[in-house]
Amino acid sequence: MIWNNQVAIEIENLHKIFKRGLFRPQVIHALKGINLKIKKGEIFCLLGPNGAGKTTLLNILSLLLYPDKGKIKIFNQDISKKENFLKARLNLCSGNPNFPWTLTVYEILNFYGKLYGLRGKKLKKRIAKYCELLEIKNFLNRRFEELSTGTKQRLALAKSLLNEPELLFLDEPTAGLDPDIALKIRNIIKKIHSEKKPTIILTTHYMAEAEMLAERIAFIKDGEILAEGTPQGLKEKLSANNLEEVFLELVK
Repeated sequence: MIWNNQVAIEIENLHKIFKRGLFRPQVIHALKGINLKIKKGEIFCLLGPNGAGKTTLLNILSLLLYPDKGKIKIFNQDISKKENFLKARLNLCSGNPNFPWTLTVYEILNFYGKLYGLRGKKLKKRIAKYCELLEIKNFLNRRFEELSTGTKQRLALAKSLLNEPELLFLDEPTAGLDPDIALKIRNIIKKIHSEKKPTIILTTHYMAEAEMLAERIAFIKDGEILAEGTPQGLKEKLSANNLEEVFLELVK
C-alpha cells in the first residue's frame, strides 16, 4: 500500500478478535483483513447490518481499541507510534450519548473543553459557537437527565466539535431521533463539512442519510468489506434504484 499526504486514513489487513467466556472462550473475529483508504476532507460512510464490525472499526480508528493485526496510518502517522499526537486532531460522537446525569449542559461542555486543552475566553467562545450552531444555548443550565433524546444528541455533537477536529467520527448520529431532528442534524453535519472541511467517518443504518451525506461508501458484513464506491457508482454497478436495494443485494 502506498502512503501519501492526500489520504486521511489508510488501513492495511486490519484484524480484530474478541474472546468471550473464561473456561471455554468463544472467539469472535470482528474484523477480517480490512483494507481502506479514506481521503482527506471527504465524508465516508460505513454501512452494514448489526454486528458487521462498523463500531469496532470506528473504535479502533478513534484510538479507543487496539487492533490485533494490520497497519493503520492517520494523517500519514502510524497510530501505534503517534497515538497522543493524533488524539488532539480527532473526536468521536456516539449515537447513544451518556454523560453524568447530574451535570448541566454547560458543565459537560466546559469539562470536555478543558480535557481538549481549551481554557478561558477561547473555551467560552467555542462553547457559545457550537451551542448556537446546534441550537442548545437555551439548555446550558439544564441537567443532562432532563434533556430530550434529540437535545442529548445535539449536545454530544457539540462536545465532539469543541476541539474543531480534522477527523470526526460519527457513530449513528441520528439513531432514534424524530425525522425532523434527524434532518436538522444531517444539515448541520453538511454545514460543518462545507465550512471546515474535516474528514468525516459516518456509520448509519439509514440509507437516505448515507445518500444525503456520503461521498463514498463501504458496505461491511461479518468483518469484511463487500463493496466500496460512490453512491451512484454502487447503484449503477448493481443495477439498483437506491442504496437500500444495494444494501439488500450485498448482505443477502
